Amino acid sequence: MKLSLNHIGIAVDNLPAMRKLFSLLGLEIDHVETVADQGVKAHFIELETPKQLPKQSPKQSNEQGYHLELLEVTDPGSAVAKFIEKRGPGIHHLSFLVETAHLKPLCQKLTQEGYRLTYPEPRQGAHQMLINFIHPASAGGILIELMEAMNP
Repeated sequence: MKLSLNHIGIAVDNLPAMRKLFSLLGLEIDHVETVADQGVKAHFIELETPKQLPKQSPKQSNEQGYHLELLEVTDPGSAVAKFIEKRGPGIHHLSFLVETAHLKPLCQKLTQEGYRLTYPEPRQGAHQMLINFIHPASAGGILIELMEAMNP
């Protein structure tokens, strides 16, 4: 089974300021999606794929390439809102794409090995992906998202 980096999630408390900063860097938001279950609006900035690394195929992801995901809180009780309240804005998670049909077995294996997952079963996330998270308490302080395309 192979994993590949898909995106870096960034919790923001001032979206206009972050849009301006990334715009000055030549990076623009190219897709916005509300993820009601997570209490956020995800603003995606596609990053150019380095020439030495192949782009993900459309079969692996609904979006090609790698992204920054600016997470704007829509629910003050959401996990991202609590993250900002506790730690301030900043990098929230690293997201890795899992090969099709491997997310559930990987989650089971992680649980058996003693890793704490956010959900007992993967849930739907943005871009028609199934997602689950490895809790930072069992991942060296890093929230790690694992995702798999729902309809390959």
